[in-house]
Amino acid sequence: MKYFARSLLVSALVIILICECGGQGDQSESASRAAPDFALKDLNGNILRLSDLRGKVVVLNFFATWCSPCRREIPELVRLYERFRDKGLEIIGVSLDQEGEAVLKPFVRQYRITYPIVLGTRKVALDYGGIKGIPTTFFIDRNGRISSYFVGLQPSHVIDESVKKLLKQRG
Repeated sequence: MKYFARSLLVSALVIILICECGGQGDQSESASRAAPDFALKDLNGNILRLSDLRGKVVVLNFFATWCSPCRREIPELVRLYERFRDKGLEIIGVSLDQEGEAVLKPFVRQYRITYPIVLGTRKVALDYGGIKGIPTTFFIDRNGRISSYFVGLQPSHVIDESVKKLLKQRG
């Protein structure tokens, strides 16, 4: 039990360090592989499936309400969603908060999040490579393939360019 608690603490510290420092993921590792499908509950109790979004560019953002870089990134994602959703962009926020809806609903109101938020699971985090830090953002093309991903807070122009590049491509 002592080992498990220490391991959990070390993992949490690593996530916090990555969260605060940021960094780019090894894009070649995930690039051009099929994005793992999932069926996750949104805040209204509806099931959202990634496969239902085929034909759209999807930004999949793993975050938590307690993560300072996540909170700094969310207004940019809201702006991006409002700007490009009519052009085929979908953003999905995957919350890794253990408290679930209790912390998410007020957070969504406070940050005026207009894109869907789903309750993440251990399985979806593992399916996406074992999320090692947050925010972690995956860019998925219209064919359901991961184009790139980033770990940590990214400048808004990096996110914008990643989205614009995928929106220009045709499935």
